[in-house]
Amino acid sequence: MKRRTLFLLVFLIVFTYLSPAQYKVMVSTNYPPYNYLNENGELVGFNIDILKAIKDLYKIEITIEGGDWKTINTSLSQGKIHGIAGAHYPGTPDNEFNYTRSVIQTSHYFLFNNKFRNNISVDELRTIQNPLIVLWENDVLLHYIHSINPNARFIFVDNYEDLLNELEKPEVTCAFSQKIASLYFAGILEKPHIHSGSEKILERNMGFKISKDAPQLANILNNGLEVIMSNGEYQKIYDKWISEYNTEGYNWQYLIKYFIIAGILVALVILILLAFNNTLKVRVRKRTEDLQHQLELNKQITRELEKQKTKAEESDKMKSAFLANMSHEIRTPMNGILGFTELLKSYNYSKEEQKQFIEIIQQSGQRMLTTINNIIEISKIDSGLESIQITETDLEKIVSELFHFFTPEAKRKGIELIIEKKELHSKQTFYSDTYKITSILTNLIKNALKFTPQGSVKIGYTISNYEASFYVSDTGIGIEKEKQNAVFSYFVQADSSISSRFEGSGLGLSICREYVKMLNGEISVESEINKGSTFYVTIPSHSPTSATKQNEPVNYTGNKPSIPGGLKIIIAEDDMTSFFFLKYILEGISARVLHAENGLEAVELIKSHPDTDIILMDSKMPELNGIDAVKQIREFNTDVYIIAQSAYAVEDYKTQTIDAGCNNYIEKPVDKTKLLSIISQAVSKKSVRMFTETNHSLPHQ
Repeated sequence: MKRRTLFLLVFLIVFTYLSPAQYKVMVSTNYPPYNYLNENGELVGFNIDILKAIKDLYKIEITIEGGDWKTINTSLSQGKIHGIAGAHYPGTPDNEFNYTRSVIQTSHYFLFNNKFRNNISVDELRTIQNPLIVLWENDVLLHYIHSINPNARFIFVDNYEDLLNELEKPEVTCAFSQKIASLYFAGILEKPHIHSGSEKILERNMGFKISKDAPQLANILNNGLEVIMSNGEYQKIYDKWISEYNTEGYNWQYLIKYFIIAGILVALVILILLAFNNTLKVRVRKRTEDLQHQLELNKQITRELEKQKTKAEESDKMKSAFLANMSHEIRTPMNGILGFTELLKSYNYSKEEQKQFIEIIQQSGQRMLTTINNIIEISKIDSGLESIQITETDLEKIVSELFHFFTPEAKRKGIELIIEKKELHSKQTFYSDTYKITSILTNLIKNALKFTPQGSVKIGYTISNYEASFYVSDTGIGIEKEKQNAVFSYFVQADSSISSRFEGSGLGLSICREYVKMLNGEISVESEINKGSTFYVTIPSHSPTSATKQNEPVNYTGNKPSIPGGLKIIIAEDDMTSFFFLKYILEGISARVLHAENGLEAVELIKSHPDTDIILMDSKMPELNGIDAVKQIREFNTDVYIIAQSAYAVEDYKTQTIDAGCNNYIEKPVDKTKLLSIISQAVSKKSVRMFTETNHSLPHQ
């Protein structure tokens, strides 16, 4: 509204300066307080101040003159003036003149002299015989009075002074006149005993009557009225001239029936409230009980939130400690790798020293790879990507292989590694997830060796028809009793300080717990400080019907491979460092090595060289990924031996590569001996025959 007003104001100011027209407006000299001549002969009043406010607002020339009502209307009809102030709007359309928006609303009231009566109302006027009423001679007013009391008599006047003087006569019942003007004159004539009734009758709007030849004046007045009503100037003028004479009187005889009706309604409301009082009491009581119950629940929730807050704070502390530990676990081996790599650039060291440097680099790389693998395992578990693969599981073989794998490390530390006992109560096949059981036992044995400075580490197991039980016992540093449950949480070691002398991410036991849980098993620990710890694991045998038959790749034996030379090999690898590494590994067995930097190139190369023996296919490459490339190759070549290589250490992903048509899978970082062993078995007669039989059953897409 304010924005619109401001726009109109600016528009009219510009319009006014561009149109320096002069306007002439006339008003009645005998219509106080709207417009009249004061004792000094000056035109004053409500409408005069309204016109002056609009003149000052737009800086335009408007001449204001006075006259009797008949004269000013004649002047407007003859085109001698442009407008009249204080004109009442006709009840029908006027084709000769324009009318502005309403300036004020006027009404007729019954006036009475309280020397002779206390009040006057329409209802009372109907009961009076032959009432004598003072008013202007006007058909509308006469018709209205006759509609109330046909026996009414009249005294006609043509000015307010005569009207008020007639009210001084006792025989006069009342007057019927415009309220504000009448009360204004009563104040001037010092007649405080003249009052108005409370009934508003014949309401009419009063504004400016404008010649059809002056539409600009009508626009200026309309918009000017809107502005002064917005900025408060109109209210000041109203308070100055009108407010004092526009107070409402009270007609108690007229209003008494409404008070009676209101009293009855109030009584009914009270009765209704009393009727529902008991019901409300019951509801309030019930609601109070509900609120009390809710308060108890809120207290419980608050206590639970406090516990969760404490857990969250503890978790934040553990994560902070974990991040610091991860920084240490990554930067420390990186320091060894980068530091000793830099030393190898120099020729100032003996072959023995260089060999020692290389061993340190390998150890540091292995340590960092272990840390990364643990983080990946936890991430897969948390994200729900890890699933179980139930197959026939040779538990004795797993324990035996782990025993031989960790024996060299135990000997280096001077620790005795023992398979303490073996109890077999079943010859039935055991079904479980081989990878996860291997990971659980690997972490437990690795932890036992890490935290045992001297003494022994024992591995024991029992197998029955329904479950397998394992324990790994050590004579190490032990775990405080209050920390024994916490060691299975993420990011926690028994000694969680940054200065801990034992390397590790603190994720191994967390992985064990999650894998045991996935296999529906149980894990626990018994420990005593400085005497050692024993971890117990129980895994149930799963139903044979839930086992999945895997397309097993050729197993890595760990033996020194024997491979004939002259193989034709394609390496599909977009990372040049990885390509050169593989190329150097294969130098002694390859007649020719071809390089494809993406999956599409690999497909085209095998088409051009169908006699290729081996493809090393990276799983993640631009243009076309490795799995899709293998699927396309198998459409036209079922003989070439394909080894998938990937940094994705996920069991499901290994299965995907075999299902796509790969013959084997090797993880990055690639182990040279393992790769050569896989190739050795692939080119042997037995492996080739197995491979050929397998590929005859491959689906063609």
